Amino acid sequence: MSLQLKQVDVLIIGAGLAGVTVALHLPETYRILLVSKRDVTSSNSDLAQGGIASSYLEPSSLDHAHDTLVASKMTAQADRVVTLVEDGRGVVSEMERFGVAFDRDESGYKIGREGAHGKHRIYHVGGDETGRHVMTALRERLPQNVEVMEHVLIDGLTKTGGRVVGATGFQGDERIHIQAGAVVLATGGIGGLVDWTSNCRAVTGDGLVLASAAGAELSNLTEIQFHPTLLAVETPHLVTEALRGASAELVDEDGCHVMRHHPLGSLAPRDEVAAVLTRHCGPVYLDTSRVKDIAARFPKLWATCQAERIDVARIPVRPGLHFHMGGVRVDETGSTGVAGLYAVGEVADTGVHGMNRLASNSLLECWVFGKRVAASVRLEERPFTVTEVTAYELSKEAFQAYRRRLGNWLTISPEFGEMRSFLENTQQLARTKHVTRQLAERTLQLEAGRILARAFMRTEEFHEQNVTARTAHTISN
Repeated sequence: MSLQLKQVDVLIIGAGLAGVTVALHLPETYRILLVSKRDVTSSNSDLAQGGIASSYLEPSSLDHAHDTLVASKMTAQADRVVTLVEDGRGVVSEMERFGVAFDRDESGYKIGREGAHGKHRIYHVGGDETGRHVMTALRERLPQNVEVMEHVLIDGLTKTGGRVVGATGFQGDERIHIQAGAVVLATGGIGGLVDWTSNCRAVTGDGLVLASAAGAELSNLTEIQFHPTLLAVETPHLVTEALRGASAELVDEDGCHVMRHHPLGSLAPRDEVAAVLTRHCGPVYLDTSRVKDIAARFPKLWATCQAERIDVARIPVRPGLHFHMGGVRVDETGSTGVAGLYAVGEVADTGVHGMNRLASNSLLECWVFGKRVAASVRLEERPFTVTEVTAYELSKEAFQAYRRRLGNWLTISPEFGEMRSFLENTQQLARTKHVTRQLAERTLQLEAGRILARAFMRTEEFHEQNVTARTAHTISN
């Protein structure tokens, strides 16, 4: 196997909005390498439909902060939320300077509303294809000092003297070593670990595995958001929440509104709607009969329904894995606490989402904290030593079996017996030093599953201990 060596100032792992934002705001004197595991467009940012939340035209960011905290069940970090929404007031004008053209009509910006927002503050580009248009515009503005490499799988970070100094991996099937003065994880979340998801299939929790192995702390890993409206067909597609903001309602087979009990109706927070739909007996539909100009406002949805031969006036939906609120613990600058290593975007736990993310705050988070990471990156040259990487010896059939088992318990109602079995079985897997790209990718996915399973098991054990302690206290009194 041939070996490629590269030397850069900053390595950014992930080419979605978080990674691109960092690259756009780093000094142009830096040599920057931006790598994508698959095609550069294989990111959740490119799939984003809902838009970008911002209090750009509001008197202050207070209402946006309030809605963010309420959606999180008051579990988000208030100071970080203030940073998100206050710094995020400038996102529209800032992106416009990079060539992003937000949707307008004769009266100004066309602003939408989504779940748990008290008012209209969602900015779109190209209707429900916001992510694709934003990423196309921003990637075209990447300066010449940024090299973009596709089909690069990073399977390990290298450290010298306690500092991360680069990474090892594959470009295609060729082994690659990258020396860097600093490394930024922008690898996204965990949705691609399961089949029923709104996520890009390349997003499989790699950053959690890389960060943990490098000594970074992971936090709030059990906080996972399930989007209530994925198209209920064999291959799931996200049905944007903006559709409900435009008057669509969730109904049962008889046309009865399934969220009529909630003050916000079909625009209740995502976790609450997803829970109701999961418990509901029978199919659920989005009644779009009151949505005006649906083909023009939601072109991606319209095309998808046409391709799937679905009546766009009555769209079958069900919940699916959507967003990971937890991740690599970082401070307000994106530092992981491990020298030379930063994290941004969905892979990072910035504290702004708590138990439940407010709709369309994800792209905002990427931009706000991506700029902060770029401002805080500090370079330091140290000798580069290659860390030996091993992988699980896994056949295609064995891997697919483990992946199915992972999907059986990584649901809105986690099944702890399945988790225990998954952990016990994967613990027995043999490892090999003869690592291929295929084995490295399978290993990263299983390790991500193991990290999540252990986090859930710790949470369950803590709950059981508390119940036992409370019971003992009651008996003794």
